Amino acid sequence: MKVTVFYIGSSLLAPLKSAEREINRDLKLGLEISAHNFGAPLSEEHWVGIERDLSESEVVFVIHVMDSENAARLIELLDTRQQQFRAVVVINCMPDLMRRTRMGKLDFGRFGSGNANAGDSDKTEKGASSARRLLGTVGSWLGNQARARSKAPGHTGDRHTRYLKLADRLPGLLRFVPNTGALRDVKNYLSLFCYFLQPTPENIQSMILSALMNYVVDDRLKKAKLTPPATMPSVAIYHPDAPKMFESFESYAKWYSSKSRKSGRTVDQGGHTGPPLQPDATVGLLLMRPQVISKAAKHYDDLIRTIEAEGLSVIPVLATLMDNREACEQFFVESSSNGTNTSKTKDQSPKTKSEASRISQLVSLTGFSFVGGPAMNDSEAASQFLTELNRPYRSAVSLDMQTIESWRASQTGLNPVQAGMQIAIPEVDGATEPFIYGGIPANGVEPVALEDRSRRFARRLRRWNRLRTAPRSEVKLAFVVYCFPPNKGNIGTAADLDVFPSLWDTLVKLKGEGYRIDVPDTADDLRELLLRGNSDTFAATANVAYRLKMDEYHRICPYVDEIEQDWGPAPGNINSFGGELLIQGITLGNAFIGVQPTFGYEGDPMRLMMARSGAPHHGFMAFYSYLQEVFSADAVVHVGTHGAMEFMPGKQVGMSGECWPDRLIGALPNIYIYSVNNPSEGSIAKRRSYAELISYLTPPIENAGLYKDLATLKELVMAYRQTNDEQEMARIFESIEHYSSELNLSA
Repeated sequence: MKVTVFYIGSSLLAPLKSAEREINRDLKLGLEISAHNFGAPLSEEHWVGIERDLSESEVVFVIHVMDSENAARLIELLDTRQQQFRAVVVINCMPDLMRRTRMGKLDFGRFGSGNANAGDSDKTEKGASSARRLLGTVGSWLGNQARARSKAPGHTGDRHTRYLKLADRLPGLLRFVPNTGALRDVKNYLSLFCYFLQPTPENIQSMILSALMNYVVDDRLKKAKLTPPATMPSVAIYHPDAPKMFESFESYAKWYSSKSRKSGRTVDQGGHTGPPLQPDATVGLLLMRPQVISKAAKHYDDLIRTIEAEGLSVIPVLATLMDNREACEQFFVESSSNGTNTSKTKDQSPKTKSEASRISQLVSLTGFSFVGGPAMNDSEAASQFLTELNRPYRSAVSLDMQTIESWRASQTGLNPVQAGMQIAIPEVDGATEPFIYGGIPANGVEPVALEDRSRRFARRLRRWNRLRTAPRSEVKLAFVVYCFPPNKGNIGTAADLDVFPSLWDTLVKLKGEGYRIDVPDTADDLRELLLRGNSDTFAATANVAYRLKMDEYHRICPYVDEIEQDWGPAPGNINSFGGELLIQGITLGNAFIGVQPTFGYEGDPMRLMMARSGAPHHGFMAFYSYLQEVFSADAVVHVGTHGAMEFMPGKQVGMSGECWPDRLIGALPNIYIYSVNNPSEGSIAKRRSYAELISYLTPPIENAGLYKDLATLKELVMAYRQTNDEQEMARIFESIEHYSSELNLSA
């Protein structure tokens, strides 16, 4: 006996395998459940396996499949074998797939034609009408969501709230659906949908068993007993150490405070400790509800505890599939018991979402758009809500559509589907920090944490949080300018930006806001300090702020041995002098203005760009090691478009710990002042160096052209170049000499 399941994501595999094990233990069916993740394009070898599984299957489930390439090929296979299958159950998929649902007399391809309830008596007509409405609601939900977005942007939440209410009420409504004729199959489909909505291991087992009991003939199935669908809250707070989930913030806060007292744990509030769940030291986490409900949350559990180990509190919230606003409103914003924000400021005016926020950062672990989920993207609604909340929004990535091993081996990194869904779409909502923190091993059935990546991500969150909470007089900032090609005349180059005046204005404003910065009198003075100083002593392009000895370099940089394979023994020939590595820049109080070292291949500056192998030279690595380990910067600010760090060798998107941009930036918050007219390379900076972009406009300059006699002179020169007649050339030359004299251009 065989069931084949096609799905997307990482929450279903573990409960499916558990269902296979438990059903075989209880009923001795010899059941095999074959599962295929449709999250990415599949190889021909994989499709051969799919065809084999389908040829041996009695029941087929298709869940959450919306990729048109895979869906089109699957539809062809389902149509070819439709007479073989006892049941094909399609849930929350694209419309063409939904129409392949066939269970007994129920055929979604003919649904609505009037045949769905053929043979029903008048006595059951009322129930039949209700059943058709329910079936239409759940069967066309994703399509309705997309159509609603195209007609009325920003109003997705109302429709989704109605859907959640239906999900809660559906098991009770099934009592009124007749169990006769074709309606029996309608009721069976709705029952399977109820189990699917609450994907606990027990419910997934019951979903599989229900389909077998109703559509596969086997005496052993007569002994099976079904349990009613277990119900779980649509939104709630989850914590791996808690005995249950919490449906109110108050109950969670009470438990969390007790837990913290028992463990003696306090939170880091910008250099001093305080009680847990303080709004300025609490991270709000959005978790995929199916992952938690199906008990496939080990990657969440590890990340939650790792963030806490960094001195931050957490509020991990189960997010609904399509709209995160409900969970955010309920748990991340102070509100009264009826959900209305009634908290007041000191002057008794109502608090805004920002003022009433319980969190300092919002981190989505769902991998979908903030409003719209996998079916659509309502960026307008997301932007409105997140703007009102006014908290940094991050979107970290779990490898749900490829294995950890395939990601590590890939030069590309994330596959196209995962990159689009979990990187590009969240970026439209304003998400940053696309950090890989977990995934499914090749031989595993549920996601696990990548411990080194989780630690790095947690540290980055703590460093970002310090920027919000630490006294400004204590915050240390490193500003990075560029020099390409490398000579004094090119220090401070950037596309469409006057770097030194812009940097000087920034320093002046920061000093006025309380940062401890020794600002030179003018932008020209700033330039002179950086260019001159002791640069001649070391034959350097700019002032040398620090001389890094080799023992210190080996101590603060763990990658020296790898770099030496490409560049030879440290310190090498670039940014070095007398056996030391030179850090070029100037220190102005708690600000450091540094000159980013060059690529190292000046004749071929693109040689290292996202190369498959290679490493930055010692001087480049030493510069970023100095910023973090010696100067102890709280953040780095790259000034202008653009530098070289984000183009260093490594994956294209979805960095690993072996990628050089990831190694160079470490745990440093990266703020990048970037030209607004270059979004493509700006995306590279965001994805490969975890940059927060601050855009600047390009100068409003047009080509002035020539005027009056200058325009005439240009035309004469062009005519002189084009004519082959010597007499004509002589006459034109006389005119050129005349106008040159009149315009004071004569030799």
